[in-house]
Amino acid sequence: MKTLIQIIYFGVIPVAIYSDFCENSSFLREIGGFEAISNLILIFYCVQFRKSKFIHRDWLLLEALLFTCACGSLLLLFQESELLMFINTIGFYLTQFVYINIFRNEGSILPPFNTVFREWKMLILTTLFLIGLVFLIVRFIPTTLLVLSFIYSTQMMLLCWMAYYRPIAKKEYIEGLVGVFILVMSNLWLTINLFYNTFPYKISSYFFLYAVSQFLIVQSILRNNSKSSKTSNSPLDSLL
Repeated sequence: MKTLIQIIYFGVIPVAIYSDFCENSSFLREIGGFEAISNLILIFYCVQFRKSKFIHRDWLLLEALLFTCACGSLLLLFQESELLMFINTIGFYLTQFVYINIFRNEGSILPPFNTVFREWKMLILTTLFLIGLVFLIVRFIPTTLLVLSFIYSTQMMLLCWMAYYRPIAKKEYIEGLVGVFILVMSNLWLTINLFYNTFPYKISSYFFLYAVSQFLIVQSILRNNSKSSKTSNSPLDSLL
């Protein structure tokens, strides 16, 4: 059943490719529809993956997916471009806020400031991120969205750090970190197409990045939750 849901989930990508050839509505409204559908499928995937063995982080994950699903659906109801951007940003903000909460619940922490400079890889990425953020905000983003865009982008950087410091098994750690990185790339692609220059296949390119990133993050969280459940339900725990 899980395999079937995965096939259906990634089967939405060819539909997104087809939509690039039949642009009948605005860019944001179309991706809103695809986000709503894909996250609804992921909700079913989570329920099927965990069945009745839900822990607190599973409920948080469902909450995150519901936020994005709801905001994606709202994009279909409105026409004004700045309102669509506001709704889309709020949806992403709420979803990533919950992801950060899940990572924190797993044991991820922000390091003391004096240790940041030892992590040269993350330091370089953070510096590049901030340079790009300032450039995009000052140069392209509408004034009405400046504050929200800055808060959201700062939160995205925080999500990257929290994903980097997750104290979990290697396979789930890599899945989550790669997923967050691709999520940043999907947001960058969306921003470029909205405010700078429109590229061919913008819908399918964005949705491919978004769908892969969401699946990797969700899969990482679900697998780690499954391991946590087995550990907490072990016979040894019942004796302690």
